[in-house]
Amino acid sequence: MDIELAKRAVISLPKIIGYKVKYGKRFQTPMIHALGAHSRIVIKRHAAVTVGKELVTRDHFYLRGESGVIHIGDKCFFNLNCSITCMERIVIGEGCQIGNNVVIVDHNHTKDFSGYITAPVLIGAKVWIGANCVILPGSVIGDGAVIGAGSIVSGRIPSNTTYFNRREKVMVEK
Repeated sequence: MDIELAKRAVISLPKIIGYKVKYGKRFQTPMIHALGAHSRIVIKRHAAVTVGKELVTRDHFYLRGESGVIHIGDKCFFNLNCSITCMERIVIGEGCQIGNNVVIVDHNHTKDFSGYITAPVLIGAKVWIGANCVILPGSVIGDGAVIGAGSIVSGRIPSNTTYFNRREKVMVEK
């Protein structure tokens, strides 16, 4: 861990201790992490979060367990403004690198907005997810995959592949 990360880890220690006291057994993690400024972890009554060793986040990282289980492996990195929200199950393997503004969710509203549809999200080890990506419910990303910036992932991405969306412009005539 370089000196800057070591400084952030020391600054993060009271925050980690506070989360461990507040959430008890619902928040399992070693004490050493480097959380960016304004990062937040919220774990509701029917949720649990496990974080491996040496999590590093930049500013405005947001992790919310509404219900279900979130597991983040060892030595993962989340850049600025990442958001993870779980209602069923989200697993992120070890050594993942997550770019700016990435959203990971395992649920979506029903068509009539009366409830939610959930499906687990499984992200393998050593996956790289570029900036501005959205990982949708039911996504399975294999080990070593690369997700190109701006992609929307829904479904299965095989291990050791590069995935990106090519969006076509839709013109609406008036």
